[in-house]
Amino acid sequence: MVDRLVDSEANARRIANVENCFGGEVLAAPNRVLVGEGVLQKQCRKQLKPRQFFLFNDIVIYGTIIMHRKKYNNIHILPLDEVRIVALDDIGPERQNGWQIISPRKSFNVYAANSSEKNEWIQHLNTCIESCQKQKR
Repeated sequence: MVDRLVDSEANARRIANVENCFGGEVLAAPNRVLVGEGVLQKQCRKQLKPRQFFLFNDIVIYGTIIMHRKKYNNIHILPLDEVRIVALDDIGPERQNGWQIISPRKSFNVYAANSSEKNEWIQHLNTCIESCQKQKR
């Protein structure tokens, strides 16, 4: 599916929209495809905070929500060829459906709204990570 979207107009529009939401941050790159997006709860120092995540075929980015679907800031970009994913066990009512994103730059826990969303995110992340690592070899 990613191959089909690489040069599509719809993909270019979606990426341009994400760039605009982050104040013009340049995210378009050759062969880059926006795979998915959503709000996840990111474990910050003392509490969970909602963050907007965007999964591309080669990077994952996230930022603070200023206006949902309109404006985000504090963009963080993690190259997927450096990322590892580890599913987390549920701990109490607030720490369910989580996984850890591990990279040399930054590592943290995130939590989805339900188990099916968690499974979809992990599946898509692992598929994109494997693809990036194969291309790197």
